[in-house]
Amino acid sequence: MAYRLAARGDDVAAARALAAAARAGSIEGMRGLADALMQGRGVLPDPAAAIRWITAAAEAGDTNSQARLGALYANGYGRAPAEGDTGSTFHLPVDVTLARLWSEKAAIQGHVEAQVLLGWLLSRRSGSDGDPARAAEWYRRAADAGSHAAKVGLAMILSNGDLGEPDAAAAVRLYEEAAAVGNPTAIYYLAMAYMLGEGTPQDLDRGVAALKQAADLQVAGAQRSLGVMYMRGQNVAQDGAAAETWLRRAALKGDVEAMALLGDLHAGRLARVPSDIEAAQWYQAAADRDHAGAQMALGLAYAGGRGLPKDVFEAVRWFSKAADSGFVPAQFRMGICHLGGEGVPQDYAKSAHYFRIAAEAGHADALYNLGVLHYHGYGLEKNEAQAMVLYGQAAEKGSASAQFRVGRAYATGAGLPQDDAAALVWTRRAAEQGHMPGQVNLARMLLAQAHGAQGAAAVAEARAWLEKATAAGSGEAMSTLAELIAAHDGAAGVETALEWARRAAKAGDPRAPQVVEALEARAFRGEVR
Repeated sequence: MAYRLAARGDDVAAARALAAAARAGSIEGMRGLADALMQGRGVLPDPAAAIRWITAAAEAGDTNSQARLGALYANGYGRAPAEGDTGSTFHLPVDVTLARLWSEKAAIQGHVEAQVLLGWLLSRRSGSDGDPARAAEWYRRAADAGSHAAKVGLAMILSNGDLGEPDAAAAVRLYEEAAAVGNPTAIYYLAMAYMLGEGTPQDLDRGVAALKQAADLQVAGAQRSLGVMYMRGQNVAQDGAAAETWLRRAALKGDVEAMALLGDLHAGRLARVPSDIEAAQWYQAAADRDHAGAQMALGLAYAGGRGLPKDVFEAVRWFSKAADSGFVPAQFRMGICHLGGEGVPQDYAKSAHYFRIAAEAGHADALYNLGVLHYHGYGLEKNEAQAMVLYGQAAEKGSASAQFRVGRAYATGAGLPQDDAAALVWTRRAAEQGHMPGQVNLARMLLAQAHGAQGAAAVAEARAWLEKATAAGSGEAMSTLAELIAAHDGAAGVETALEWARRAAKAGDPRAPQVVEALEARAFRGEVR
């Protein structure tokens, strides 16, 4: 009766008939009523009631309902209510245990889609308590029944080495079988295998072609990968417009990483029409979905007023969210904020806390800043020896500021034994990373050693370092370059040296007025009266 009423367009009467059949114990009636309640067909939408009827049918042994219930628990339904939300929107949270329970009931009865889902639920991709051996068993049963999705799942287990040694070649064979019938996911993974040369000879052209095929079949991961390739010029010519096209397609499918990358594309001026406003919008979209890197980027946009009104308090709010999720650059930034009182009260103890947790995660500049706090006794015990230990650790990890400090300590003998050779090594490392004071100090060290057969080469290298630092606006470098020119370019260079010294004075270098005075006296050619 329900089917006849629905065929005549009377959905309300059909729903009533389905309800009567369901209450009378008809499994088909339970399934039909659940569909009507989910879709709001002839009744008000009521997902909670729909799931109750699906559960009733599943408990009565209906294979399709068991499979459907397993999928619902695997994926969840609806969005969790936000904090403070008093609405009555229904939300079914993900429950892997119940998903496995119901999927297995259906899988045992031969439901192929449930077997595939159970394979995924037992794989390590669904959690640390996975059982790869059982996952592979269910994938094989589904694959033997003709499921190409199961072949993809089994291939991933083999390629990851979840059953022992990775077997990339066997994985590729399974991907090829599924790709041959147009399985989009298989085509995507096959593309990556061709590009990386895993399980098959590397073939970049074939890989790019397969990746484009998967992207055209709406695989968000393939679209994102193509976007990244065009963005960075990897295996294809760099093309900001193409990068934006593919990343946008993935982002509109809900790919959070693509959203963050679109923000990077615009912020890095690589988009066809770069826009700080659009960068901020994409960062916001990814940040709202808990992407820590986007939260950090959004905080920086607020801090610098790029695409958003400048707001240091909002910046700190996003830095804090990213830091709380364990994003190390944000933890370091929170240390900087508390150190300088940017958007939060100045608090050296909190600054030390953030620097410490970032340092424990390997952040070199956080280690260096911990050393600075120890050196001055800000928020930590004043301990210059411990500060020097931390500077050394940070320098080894690549902190340019720490390398500069270590180089200066070796040069002066303050904190470390005097060692001119070690001073030169560490100062050079800092200079090579663009550290302007390091570039200036390196130039001075080279000039101090500019004698003998290597003198001219040392002067030339010193000049090159100073020119780099002056191009970046260092007044100290301008003064030092003025002195170098005056000392090594003869009388013809005095006017050029004087010009650099005057520029240094305008840039605020405190030594510049003395250099200007000395050079003006040297350049004077009039008569003293």
